[in-house]
Amino acid sequence: MPQSRESTKAFRVLVLYSAGHLGSATILNKLLEMPQYEVVGVVRAKTVEFSWAGIKKIKRHLKIVGWRFAWLLLWQQLVQALTFGLIASIGENRLKLRPTWRIAKQHHIPVFQCKNINSPDAIAFIESLQPDLLVSAYFSQILKKEVISIPALGTLNVHPGWLPAYKGAMAYFWVLKNGEEKAGVTLHWIDEGIDTGEIIARENIEIITGMTQQMVLMKTAEVGASLLNEAGYKLQRGEQLEAISAGKGEQDNYYPMPGSDDFESYFKRRRYFRIRDVIFSIWRK
Repeated sequence: MPQSRESTKAFRVLVLYSAGHLGSATILNKLLEMPQYEVVGVVRAKTVEFSWAGIKKIKRHLKIVGWRFAWLLLWQQLVQALTFGLIASIGENRLKLRPTWRIAKQHHIPVFQCKNINSPDAIAFIESLQPDLLVSAYFSQILKKEVISIPALGTLNVHPGWLPAYKGAMAYFWVLKNGEEKAGVTLHWIDEGIDTGEIIARENIEIITGMTQQMVLMKTAEVGASLLNEAGYKLQRGEQLEAISAGKGEQDNYYPMPGSDDFESYFKRRRYFRIRDVIFSIWRK
């Protein structure tokens, strides 16, 4: 476990961010409001690579998830982009969430567009900023030892699921598909496994009737930001972030990226997202 240190200064934080992901945007926006953290850089994972290799990767992904979900995801991204643009045209103060490029411009934060977090260029960018801490905010790539070992304190991940029961991608989808009464969010140190690092904090989220994966996702981001806030104050006081052990009888499950059959089964019971959910996530009333 990385060691804490008593400090009156804000910890230098580099955020690992997924482009177009409202969970990532929520964490980044919230971190900027926390005095114990100073966001010094962002590594932004590219969603689409316009190359032959990128096209082949998209085709493999489509084969897994199916065309129906792919079009739905494209529609969701379009709704998000239009909502950001329309609300920003009314006034900057009406944006509850600001996208990366706006934040970077306003706060002079360097951003590295990244197709491989473990590449020499990405590692050099991170090292140049000398972060105390990396925060993975729904980041879509796996970190290797060379990246994990860069920050002085370690690398924290906001995972949108209750660990160790919901390891893997899109836990906020799987809890709804599985008919759970509660979702969860976990703050944990990243190691070389997938969602296997020491757990620092966990919190349950009640699933209510009519909840979509979009709503669960945003709730995990809000709760995850709160857990980061508390962890930052503990680190400033020089406290150790104590590891939490799984309780007796807790399951240890890994969930992969859902396939087309999983999505079809989900769509029979629930909506994936609603336009109003996106609007209310971005719009400050």
